[in-house]
Amino acid sequence: MKNSLLISNKFKVIGWIVFVLSSGTYWVISYFDLPVPKIMLTLIPRVLNWSDGNLWDEIILSFVIIGLLLISFSKEKNEDEYISLLRLKSWQWSVLISYGVLFIATWTIYGGMFLAFMIYNMLTVLLVFIIKFNFSLYRLRTEGVSDEK
Repeated sequence: MKNSLLISNKFKVIGWIVFVLSSGTYWVISYFDLPVPKIMLTLIPRVLNWSDGNLWDEIILSFVIIGLLLISFSKEKNEDEYISLLRLKSWQWSVLISYGVLFIATWTIYGGMFLAFMIYNMLTVLLVFIIKFNFSLYRLRTEGVSDEK
């Protein structure tokens, strides 16, 4: 079965580099409260803008998302039908877990904290997929155990 949405395997390494560098940069800037030069976008009128206009968060989050997408949609070196099945099951798991977390958060987190949670929850589907898919591949390669039940 040919999947036209998957990209070349070499993009997985690029995705890991982009993801690690961008999330590491965000962590260092946030944890150590480092002052960063402001990146302003003055072409857009401030009618709908209620923030200070610094675009660092948006730039870093964009690179995190790009890195995770490159990792998620890269082919394996030996992409066969069984790997495609593992990929499908991992996507199903990730969507179910992500929406389960969202359901619980809807009833337990309120106000501005919910908005902050939703920003991080955008990444949950991709992160859970990457973890589940790689764990399934690891089990398949080392133990010969499949997730199929």
